[in-house]
Amino acid sequence: MKTTVLVTRTEVEVGRKLKATSLAVAKLSDYAQLVKLKLSALVIITTAFGYLLALRNHWTEVSVHWALTLVGAFLIVGAANAFNQVLERDLDALMARTMNRPLPSGRMGVAEAVFAATLMATSGLTVLTLTTNWLTVILAFIALSLYIFAYTPLKRKTEFCTLIGAISGAIPPVMGWTAVRNELSPEALALFALQFLWQFPHFWAIAWLYREDYRKVGFKALPVRGDPESVTRQTVYYTVATILVSAYPILAGKVNLLYAVGWSVLGIWFLKSALKFCQQPTKRASKNLLMVADIYLPLLLTLWLLTAVK
Repeated sequence: MKTTVLVTRTEVEVGRKLKATSLAVAKLSDYAQLVKLKLSALVIITTAFGYLLALRNHWTEVSVHWALTLVGAFLIVGAANAFNQVLERDLDALMARTMNRPLPSGRMGVAEAVFAATLMATSGLTVLTLTTNWLTVILAFIALSLYIFAYTPLKRKTEFCTLIGAISGAIPPVMGWTAVRNELSPEALALFALQFLWQFPHFWAIAWLYREDYRKVGFKALPVRGDPESVTRQTVYYTVATILVSAYPILAGKVNLLYAVGWSVLGIWFLKSALKFCQQPTKRASKNLLMVADIYLPLLLTLWLLTAVK
């Protein structure tokens, strides 16, 4: 009898632990969605490259300072995404793509999300203030403010919202650079231009995939308001502009010949996917363009880093 009771209690304890673990995993998953973990990770990767490029191959100097810079930047990006979801929670509930996010699904309350976003924003700015310099902190504040107070409300008012969002999204790699050099040099501006232009084909591929959802809630992104020919043509234009800007390291003599070879291969691949989308703006072509765009940027930055001359 005692053995049976003991086994039963053990099973109950195991069940409680499994339930607690399951709840913890679910909560972590909700926070990952709140900060848009995949997108945030891509942005932070570009911040890391900006930092490493500023070191000019002195990679032995990578230290805790590098890690803290990335932590601060991640908190800023995460806060921007969290505030965005707080402000758009009612709209997210109407779209199939976003209705399962923590706020519209009811798994997370508004107060909790606002608290988390505020905590991330203040923590991120504090970390950057204590470990970097005022230029980097100011850039972080501008990126955060533009995303929350300009890009988010403008999404339902004008198609130029994409431009504002692209400015905000192009600042993090510059933050990586300024964290090391505390200056806006031509290389920092090239990093900004590269990420700024790259975001248009990247975002428009997403918006084209979910244009019906966007139209439903009144988002004014170009793929929603523009005709297919205009959307695909401009996608090609911005892809070409991205490729041309990424030639800066070659023109400035900052890299060796291997970069030129890799730049050509990656550029042809990127342009080919954009042209295919232009010729046949199907979901398959749009998904392919999105995949290529997401691979192009980190690969190009890796190539720039590995071929950089001192």
